[in-house]
Amino acid sequence: MTPFTQYKPWMIEQYGEPLYRIPVQLATSCPHGRCAFCTENGSKAQQTQKQQTPHDQIEAAIHFSKRRYRAKKFMLYIQAFTADLTDPKQQTTLFQCLEKFQFEAISIGTRPDCLPEPALDFLEKLKTQIEVWVELGVQTATNQTLKTINRGHDWNCSKQAIHALAQRKIHVAPHIILGLPNEASNDWKNTANELAKLPISGIKIHNLHIIKGTALANNPPPTLSHWEYAEGLFEVLQRIPPNIPVMRTSTDTPSDQLIAPKWHLEKGQFLDYIIQQMTMRELSQGQLNNNEPKKNSTHPIPFTPVPTDDGSITFFSNDWKEHYHTKKGARLEAKKKYAEPAELATKLKTTHIKLLDLCFGLGTNSLAALCEASKDIKNRGTLDITALEIDKSIVRAAAQNFQTLETDPINWINVLTELLQTNQTSIGKHRLKIRWGDARWLIQNIEDQTIDLIFHDAFSSQHCPELWTVEFFRQLHRTMKPDGKLLTYSNAAPVHGAMREAGFHIAETEPKHQMGNGTIASPTKLPENHPKPDKPNPRRSTPYRDKHLCATSKAILRQRQEALPT
Repeated sequence: MTPFTQYKPWMIEQYGEPLYRIPVQLATSCPHGRCAFCTENGSKAQQTQKQQTPHDQIEAAIHFSKRRYRAKKFMLYIQAFTADLTDPKQQTTLFQCLEKFQFEAISIGTRPDCLPEPALDFLEKLKTQIEVWVELGVQTATNQTLKTINRGHDWNCSKQAIHALAQRKIHVAPHIILGLPNEASNDWKNTANELAKLPISGIKIHNLHIIKGTALANNPPPTLSHWEYAEGLFEVLQRIPPNIPVMRTSTDTPSDQLIAPKWHLEKGQFLDYIIQQMTMRELSQGQLNNNEPKKNSTHPIPFTPVPTDDGSITFFSNDWKEHYHTKKGARLEAKKKYAEPAELATKLKTTHIKLLDLCFGLGTNSLAALCEASKDIKNRGTLDITALEIDKSIVRAAAQNFQTLETDPINWINVLTELLQTNQTSIGKHRLKIRWGDARWLIQNIEDQTIDLIFHDAFSSQHCPELWTVEFFRQLHRTMKPDGKLLTYSNAAPVHGAMREAGFHIAETEPKHQMGNGTIASPTKLPENHPKPDKPNPRRSTPYRDKHLCATSKAILRQRQEALPT
């Protein structure tokens, strides 16, 4: 199951096949003028730009859909500008289209202030012939924003239109935009909460595009990156009832017309990203909807404990085809490759340390650090840990299966449970907070030169190159204090190559216990007592790259393979 109700599977369940939209232009203008984000052509579909008559547009669009998608069933989509549903000429044209071509349903894009009683009467009459949807341009529930974008109506008008359509049993799918001028997360949440109270049948959501020739292009406001938009989208989807199909999560604008934002993900890649993020972070449509009955949260745990040689447990990741720790010992690895080389016990006698635990997993590295911090109650220093993790299920599995030792100064199961519930906890005078999501995005929100120590414990670079690239290490370098240290279990040549190019000085750690050497890195030169890595081999040290910090693992691996010197 996907974490939200995707439109295509929903249509297949309803109609037996997905309905492919056949866009048609009936109107040539909007009654109130242009909204600040609207183009001169009223968002006319690209595949029908050259056709003048509605019949020609339909024939061209059906031909396009059959050829490109092998489409079998269709929905007539009255798209560009705002149709005047009280205009007898437009009504006649619409009925002629339905007579000449076979459609399963019709969807009409319009505005809340363009639905007087005669228009509603017409829609009700139309409903006797075909299933009718109205895609209503709501955009936001914030009245000030509606004024700013020259929308020409207020939120109350939108609510009245939704109720009026629903009373006549006409499907309503509000269209909202995230990232409108001066709006932020609270505005998006409010819009979602307000829509969730109303009798809607679907929803369309996308981020603001600044397009050439629009009013916003004259003084473009900031736009959302794909990371920022995804976070806003998650907030909205969690508030929309779970049975409502999500008809759109992104939009297309031809590159020669788009001013901003300039994303580096294709539409399908962005969809994959939001599904992955919601799934791994245990987010789902409707879970924050106040109108839905609350259910006991049950999440299947796809992990079976794997014993390691020191008596502690690890897990095996089916996604990455690796264990989370060496089989020599999960706790032993945390101690010998992270806590001890960091010299925490010594430093915390006098110093406050900010630790970034990258890829928290079972939390074994943070636990090892806290155990070191708790060795001497006279320590004046404190440990402030920020953990980054994408997968809630691994933390949940650890909370259910972790083996606390009698010698542990901390009940780690209680710590993990509290992190799952509140994202933070205190252990004596030390603190631990967790941030959920893609580390490539989360790291960009950490201030420059604020981190003393980084534990880097991602899956291996040959399976998860995303967190071993030059660009990612540059982000880590940026966040570290000049005398900060980065520790990782890996000493792979491409990892060392990426670290060097990112500006790190590197050496190796020697954990013994039949475990390979790890790596210690710093923005400044390291003491001579650390063993130096072998002289880099140009081919083996070719680093992984991810220019925009959003490439897939396959793309990163392919790019490195192509960059290898011959």
